[in-house]
Amino acid sequence: MENELKKLLSMPDPLHFTDHQCEWLLDHIGDPNAEIRDNLVYSLLARGFSTEGFTTAQRKAIATRTTQRAQLFTGLNGSDNDNVFTRTFTALLGAILLETDSSKPFLTDNQTQTWIDWALKYLQIETDWRGYVPVKGWAHGIAHGSDLLAAAAAHPKITTAQLQQALDVVANVLAQQKKPFLDDEEERLAMIVLRVSQNPNHATGSISRFFNETDIIRWTDYTEHPHNNEAYYRVSSWKRLMMTLYFMAPSMQPTLLPLVTKYFQKMGYLD
Repeated sequence: MENELKKLLSMPDPLHFTDHQCEWLLDHIGDPNAEIRDNLVYSLLARGFSTEGFTTAQRKAIATRTTQRAQLFTGLNGSDNDNVFTRTFTALLGAILLETDSSKPFLTDNQTQTWIDWALKYLQIETDWRGYVPVKGWAHGIAHGSDLLAAAAAHPKITTAQLQQALDVVANVLAQQKKPFLDDEEERLAMIVLRVSQNPNHATGSISRFFNETDIIRWTDYTEHPHNNEAYYRVSSWKRLMMTLYFMAPSMQPTLLPLVTKYFQKMGYLD
């Protein structure tokens, strides 16, 4: 089956899959072999959804099976092991499901709300924050979890309250940070904020409150623990997240400019 699917990689879109091929892809969603997991399974799943390679029945079957398995939470026990690949690549598949459903609905209402709820929960309970794992490839829990939550934040069925929860999740991830991010996690977290701001269901003023309140929390943490590296990593990541949004969302610049400027002043780069 592996060789059979590899042949599809070089074929033009739209691809066509048998039901057995779909099942094999789902069975290997978290394969510890990066060649299979990244380059074969995820690539084909992404292409299958984005170019309508899967039939409507296959899309629904993939959604049903993925939701029933709940592999987004497989092996969450506080230890770093290969289960992280199953979780994080299930997160990527969940993002694909929500993104596809946003434009061409096929999920049931229960599935949609389940994945939105899971997206809000996952980033707060994932404990394996490794980015690239030597030999085995990308785990990228924070990045992939951010992709899932960003897709949820962009979905038309997410509620105003849930959009506020998404902003709270971003703030909570930064509050939990103990080591510097190494693999552009801040940029992926920033996409959650961007998608919330673009969703017409978000509450007026919620984005500005998020920036101002989170900024106060991060600087209070840093001021109270000036010699704590973890506090520095948190405020530094906050700065990078804001800088990302400054360039990606011009409408946010009036709010972000004084906050970013304050960072450089407090760190002694500006008078």
